[in-house]
Amino acid sequence: MGCSLVMLVSSFVLVGLLFQGCESLSEERFLKLVEIVENQNSRISDMENIINEQEVHIKRMNERLTHMETKLKKTELKRNKLDLCKCEALRFPVRHSFQKNNDNKIKQRHSNEQMEPVVRNKYDVNTRKRLLVQPTAMQSSQIGFYAYLGQNEDSPSKHHTIIFDVQKTNVGNGYNPFSGLFTAPQDGLYTFSTSITMLHHYASFDVVKNADVQGSFFVDAGGVGEYRSSSTTIFLALVKGDVVFVRTSATYVPHGSIHSSKDGRSSFTGWLIQ
Repeated sequence: MGCSLVMLVSSFVLVGLLFQGCESLSEERFLKLVEIVENQNSRISDMENIINEQEVHIKRMNERLTHMETKLKKTELKRNKLDLCKCEALRFPVRHSFQKNNDNKIKQRHSNEQMEPVVRNKYDVNTRKRLLVQPTAMQSSQIGFYAYLGQNEDSPSKHHTIIFDVQKTNVGNGYNPFSGLFTAPQDGLYTFSTSITMLHHYASFDVVKNADVQGSFFVDAGGVGEYRSSSTTIFLALVKGDVVFVRTSATYVPHGSIHSSKDGRSSFTGWLIQ
């Protein structure tokens, strides 16, 4: 009887211990779940912050895009007005987009057209001819420019355009002192000449039409304290819009700087022959 009582008490104690163990295990799992949920909430909060930042960034980009579009429209309007002024100054026909009262001009033009009588040809077909006044293009015979470097060009690299920034003569406005490019205002035969001076250095230079080399020359001032100049003159047949400029050679690495001072100018010049 005593042994049975002891075993019964032991059973109750064991059940109690098992129940406490289950409660402890459940509490640990619950704490782990709470930790997981907190981590998830933290990640969601971080993602929301990132989304908000991206929305702000997109809004700023849209504002910048709108600003750039407005600026581009203003630039196009200014360019169109400048083109109109140039056309009027050179007496070129004004483009259709800039014509004022265009309908009235068309009506007046048609009213001034002279119509010949109906002519019957050998195939018995009625033909009608109009006498139209063909526009004549204004060709200027005075085109020429002269420019030189205002200061030394320090250590130019290969394939480097030489910008002769001091413009002394620019009849016809073909030369751009900011880019160093001459753009032919009209078709014709042109002469170009360039001269480069260097001090105790050497380099090769090209005269380029559009993307093609038309002439080359070499400056060799190898002696200590030695100034040496080299030049070339070429004749080119250009059509309106062709570009001519001077650059360092695309294949030969230049050594040293280009010299230009009051004692000797590195220059570029060109003019229309016919």
